[in-house]
Amino acid sequence: MAKGGGQAKLKKTKMSLVNGRGLFAAEGVRLMFAGFLKITGAEVEDQILPDVGEGEKLVAKKLNVLELNTNPPPRYSDASLVSSLEKQGIGRPSTYAPIISTILTRQYVEKDEGRFLPTALGKATNEFLVKNFGKVLSLPFTAGMENELDEVAMGKENWKLMMKKFWDEFDTDVKKAESEGERVRVEAEKLGEKCPECKEGELVIRVGRFGKFVSCSRFPDCKYTAKYNESAGFKCPECGGEGVIKKTRTGRKFYGCANYPNCKWAGWKKP
Repeated sequence: MAKGGGQAKLKKTKMSLVNGRGLFAAEGVRLMFAGFLKITGAEVEDQILPDVGEGEKLVAKKLNVLELNTNPPPRYSDASLVSSLEKQGIGRPSTYAPIISTILTRQYVEKDEGRFLPTALGKATNEFLVKNFGKVLSLPFTAGMENELDEVAMGKENWKLMMKKFWDEFDTDVKKAESEGERVRVEAEKLGEKCPECKEGELVIRVGRFGKFVSCSRFPDCKYTAKYNESAGFKCPECGGEGVIKKTRTGRKFYGCANYPNCKWAGWKKP
């Protein structure tokens, strides 16, 4: 119930119903004092629950089933990723830019309308690291390491002892991963076409240093490669050619025309 002379006062009631299939809950509300609602004109509709006692048996007269699907959380942007790192106590302001630059440059993620999307390489890398170095990748470990480094910087902890403790465990995990760890295969997207050079393999999309390219599935036996123009789903506003997705040397995605260099239209956003 809200307090204060001018505030509205509401009486809320909650009822829990239990049967053999699960727990059901009903909530009721009743306006006891309108307060400022009289002035604002806002209305609160009373939802009064029946007066029942604990342990009393009820009979269901009608049952309505409503299916609700929860939406997944939005993908990270630069700002939301930095905000999440700050909340978890991971990294420092000077490290946020290098973190974002590294995951883009190494093709672990790509940007789509300002949001990070994991690549096939990123998913495979994450799977391998989580499987073999779960402790090092855990949030408590990372945040704890940051705190220990701060202690070292302030002269409160011996860095040699700290690093020895870390390295003894980490070195064991590395050797175990090298000898027993299973290799994770990076799935290549198939184009459904035969290789024009060897006539045996299929054309697939691979990710290289400068982005995606077309290759033969029989690589390295067949070294056929070709430029890959990833369709962006629009027509070039200047020449009417196919709009494609391109990348800068730093991994930032932009849009261009497939008829380049004859058409030099380019933009950061879809037209």
